[in-house]
Amino acid sequence: MNEGELDRLRQGVDRIEIHELLNRYAHAIDFMDWPLLEQVFTEDAVADYSSAADYVEIDSSPRGRDAIVAYYETALAPFAGVLHFMTNHLVELDGDRATTRSYMHVLNMGMGGIYTCRCRRTREGWRIEHLSLEERTFDEVVEKLTSHMRAIDEGKG
Repeated sequence: MNEGELDRLRQGVDRIEIHELLNRYAHAIDFMDWPLLEQVFTEDAVADYSSAADYVEIDSSPRGRDAIVAYYETALAPFAGVLHFMTNHLVELDGDRATTRSYMHVLNMGMGGIYTCRCRRTREGWRIEHLSLEERTFDEVVEKLTSHMRAIDEGKG
C-alpha cells in the first residue's frame, strides 16, 4: 500500500471516529449519561447554546468540560426523555483537527438546528473542543409549508 492509500485509509478511520463522537454526544444527552458526556469534550471545551437561551435560565455559553456537563444536568432536568436525531454529518479534516456540521432535531419538541463543532485528536481519541448550536424552530417552516400548500390548493379550484 502506498502513502496516498494509507492517508486515505487514515482519513476514513478519522471520519468514522468523529461520527461516533457525535453519536456519543447525542446518546449522552438523551440518556443523561454524564460520564459519557465527559468523554465527548476536551477539558478546555467551549459550548455556545445562546440560540436556545430562551429555554434555560443558566449561562448558555459554558466554558470547560465540567461546566458543559453541569449545563446539561441543569438544562435537561425538566425534560427527562428527550430524543435527539443528529444527521447529515459533514466532516472536514485538517490533520489532528476537524470541523463538523450536523443537522439536529429534538423529536419531542418543535425545534432542531445545526451543530457546528471543532474537534481535536487527543491521546484519548477525537474530542469536541468547541460546539455551537444554531437553533431552528419548526413553527416558521410549518407556516411557510402550509401557506405554500394552500396556494397550490387554491390554484386547483
